[in-house]
Amino acid sequence: MLSDTSFLIALALMTVATLLTRMSGPVLMAHVRLTPRVERFLEGLAVSVVAALVASNLVGTPANTVPVLGAVLVMLLTRSAIWAMLAGMVIAAALHAGFAI
Repeated sequence: MLSDTSFLIALALMTVATLLTRMSGPVLMAHVRLTPRVERFLEGLAVSVVAALVASNLVGTPANTVPVLGAVLVMLLTRSAIWAMLAGMVIAAALHAGFAI
């Protein structure tokens, strides 16, 4: 178990790391010229982060995989990201609550 001093040091380090991470984006972008190539990169960045999160949940327990596959199915059927996210959340909640799907 951590002592009070160790806890405070860890908390301070995490605070600094979070602050530096949050500030690095605006500081770096102040020095980057917005070319069409950079704009395309930034537009695709959010999608790539979501794709990485989804892909990481595909390998694992069925409690992770089944909601993702359900969301993918709903996305293919409805072409709506909102309905797909809602379906994934409902399936995950149902599995967490112990309901058989």
